[in-house]
Amino acid sequence: MKRYHTEYAYAKINPYLAVTSRREDGYHTILSHMQAITLHDTLTFSWEPAACEGRSLSLRCDRESLPCDGTNLICRAAEALFHWLEAQGHAVCGVFDIMLQKQIPVSAGLAGGSADAAATLRGLNAILGTSLSLDILCRIGATLGADIPFCLMSTTYTAMTAQGMGEILTPAVPLPPSCHLVVACHGEGVSTPWAYRSLDEQGGGYAFGRAELQYAAFAAALATEQLDTLAAHSHNCFEKVVLPERPQAALLMQLMEQSGACFVRMSGSGPSVVGYFDDAEQANACAQQLREQQIKAFVCRPLTRADHEV
Repeated sequence: MKRYHTEYAYAKINPYLAVTSRREDGYHTILSHMQAITLHDTLTFSWEPAACEGRSLSLRCDRESLPCDGTNLICRAAEALFHWLEAQGHAVCGVFDIMLQKQIPVSAGLAGGSADAAATLRGLNAILGTSLSLDILCRIGATLGADIPFCLMSTTYTAMTAQGMGEILTPAVPLPPSCHLVVACHGEGVSTPWAYRSLDEQGGGYAFGRAELQYAAFAAALATEQLDTLAAHSHNCFEKVVLPERPQAALLMQLMEQSGACFVRMSGSGPSVVGYFDDAEQANACAQQLREQQIKAFVCRPLTRADHEV
């Protein structure tokens, strides 16, 4: 009998993000506050078990521009999970189908692909009944992308401090529940490797000790639950290289500030922009104004465990 399961893939924002060093192997270390938000994609899984004569996997998406072949991180995550199970002696057979309803903007610094991969690992683990621990799923996910472990853990810990290459995660104080977010993206996406290269070309200026002090001040401000206090300590090091190349993002920041945002930050390596509002009416009015200019804008809020448990 065919089985069905639905998972939500939650986007991620970074109200604080610093690149702290460039390693000898070319990778970078970061210090970041990662916050899951209610903006999400929806993945629907179906599995028709069969006698163990092989398996098939198909992916469909409501957005024609997205590839649905083996290059998609959803397919890669599924195959990684299947291979792990097979290495442990579990036979994985039958017909698998995944339907993706895409809402998170692509290549926008919101970890949309990583969120989809994490939802895939959770969803297949549930539909197969394999009961793999979160730790094991995170180990599988980490082989595919640095943000995937956070996206896996975000349904338990909605905010985390990320260090190393993003794989060292510790629970953190989330954004206040009264916070209203406007997430907007307009114009060409940003390649994360390009953003890191641009930082390097500008000399980086990486200083782990300074970032630690800045982040401590950010964390202390976060504990006050006052967005006006938090505003002075929010930071994204990629803004200095991305905003000059993506003037639409800079314009979005200006429009949100004029609409009453307590502060505005780019998320990840951009070019998505997040306005942090303490007034719901101002947030909704800002998003409506952006939509009237044909700019994709979403009103959402920080994810809570209660959201996921509903």
